[in-house]
Amino acid sequence: MTKITGNKIGKRIAMFLLTSGLIYAAICFILIYWPIPQEKEIKNYDYSSIKKDSSSSILGERLWIKTRDGSRIFSRVYNSESKDVMILIHGSGSESRYLASLAHSIAEAKIATVLTPDLRGHGENYGKRGDIDYIGQLEDDTEDLIKYSKQNLGAAKIILAGHSSGGGFVLRFIGNPKNTKVDKAIMLAPYLGYDAPTVKPNSGGWVVVAIKRIIGLSMLNNIRIRTLNGLPVLFFNRPEAYDDKLQVPSYSFRMTINFTPKNYREDVKKIDIPCLVLVGKQDESFYPEQFQPAFEPAKRFVKTEILDSTKHLDLVSNQETFKRIEEWTKSEK
Repeated sequence: MTKITGNKIGKRIAMFLLTSGLIYAAICFILIYWPIPQEKEIKNYDYSSIKKDSSSSILGERLWIKTRDGSRIFSRVYNSESKDVMILIHGSGSESRYLASLAHSIAEAKIATVLTPDLRGHGENYGKRGDIDYIGQLEDDTEDLIKYSKQNLGAAKIILAGHSSGGGFVLRFIGNPKNTKVDKAIMLAPYLGYDAPTVKPNSGGWVVVAIKRIIGLSMLNNIRIRTLNGLPVLFFNRPEAYDDKLQVPSYSFRMTINFTPKNYREDVKKIDIPCLVLVGKQDESFYPEQFQPAFEPAKRFVKTEILDSTKHLDLVSNQETFKRIEEWTKSEK
């Protein structure tokens, strides 16, 4: 009798687990394939500061940097007499050209030699656009860029800098003690994550977020199923006039997760190097006044400033941004 009862209990447990698993999987797939509304030509950023002329005389020297997996990352280098190297990372869906003005000014002022990579999956790089092979590959590529800077550009110190999502990635990188430690960091209007108090809904209309798909894929990743991580979950609302072949229309789940702070609150707490955070008072994506509180736990290391009459994109091209960076780098010598 006991044996029969034990068998029945075992079968019931097995049936419960199977049913629960099927329900879990069904919920995941319903969320993943839920229809995604697409919005186009929504007014978001002021693109007037973006210069599309790729033959501009201030664009840096083109080079390709080999990574650990045998791929090559397209970059531009702005040479300087300075022995420091700044790796300046672009924002989401874009590439390094729009950073040319700032990079040129920094190099010309002998603050640092500036390296502006097109991140994997972006710009002139080969391979699938808006995607990477695995979550963490952007960190591996950054490690390789740092190594290149030390070996080939003679970097005495490394300054890791980024704009928008690039700034958020800088926080992700320096917030992980397993990564190579850099000497300083600069975050220009950094994207801290969808749940950060700094972020306006949908980043001010810049993106359509497939939040249900992200939740469904996250649930699958929780049980180590990653086969669908290449599906797109972010869609960029870029005007056609600025949508050339080097821009990326969407991001995969892998890219979205890797190009965002893992947990901005925890990352901020781990900051132990000099950092500068700049944001425009008229930023279309973020609430400028919320950055100071967000970085408050690291106030010993972080200087946060709001620039008047500055929007999201012209933050990287106006003279005031350059002046603040120049003053800060001199004060942190």
